[in-house]
Amino acid sequence: MEYYRQYHSLLFSIAYRMLGSFQDAEDIIQELFADLQEKDIGQIDHIQAYLTKSITNRCINELQSARKKREVYIGEWLPEPQVALSAQIPAEYVEEKEKVSYAFLVVMSRLNPVERAVLMFREVFGYHYKEISSIIGKSEANCRQIHSRLKQKLNEDISVFSQPVEEQQLAQLFIESAKTGNFEEFSKKLIEDAVLYTDGGGKVRSALRPIYGKSRIYAFFTGVVSKGSFSGRFMPVDINDQKGVLIMKNNRPAYAVCFAWNPEGDSVKNVFIVSNPDKLKHIKI
Repeated sequence: MEYYRQYHSLLFSIAYRMLGSFQDAEDIIQELFADLQEKDIGQIDHIQAYLTKSITNRCINELQSARKKREVYIGEWLPEPQVALSAQIPAEYVEEKEKVSYAFLVVMSRLNPVERAVLMFREVFGYHYKEISSIIGKSEANCRQIHSRLKQKLNEDISVFSQPVEEQQLAQLFIESAKTGNFEEFSKKLIEDAVLYTDGGGKVRSALRPIYGKSRIYAFFTGVVSKGSFSGRFMPVDINDQKGVLIMKNNRPAYAVCFAWNPEGDSVKNVFIVSNPDKLKHIKI
């Protein structure tokens, strides 16, 4: 279908950021176009606006229905990372101008469905409140209020924050630390109250709760390396427009690691590690 080819990239950008899952995003797009075949497309004015509104509201409904499933998820839930070698062309699904950091996706995943939509369209796509209002069915004033409340709630986390040079250096430092088992220099990059989030989904061993504080994160990494969990091939990669690390075992992705910086951009406040194999199986390196 012509519209599928024309708008797939845009719709996937929306669905992936809303849902944090490649397969769920693709499934919901397929359902949308299956339903579209039963409609008289010629009677639809402004097809892009129609598709944007349809996919967004389908994502909101999906998130609301998936809430109980998330509640019984084993351990911390993190979005699926979009991984590519630094030399590779960015993944076809998300256009360069619309890329956001993995840390921003994690912030999105902590919000309710309507908040996610408002934050995404305002911060990522730069939509006006009137446009957002027409998409999610809330008043323009309500959309403005939601966004204002989010900015206060999230403070500096709301920005799409990236430090390419520093991230590249940090990724290399992490690799060297994991290979030697000495995380002293890496821990110096962490703020005192840094937080480590791991997502194994109950499929592989991981911390079931966030690990708080520089010293505890240092101890965690030291223990993990001593047990051989980080043994494998280390690859510097791009993870959702951030420099990160992919650890390969038996030619399969075992860990995707990336970071979130503090507002000043000189220290790391969060470390994210995804090891749930279901969230790494889409990665082709």
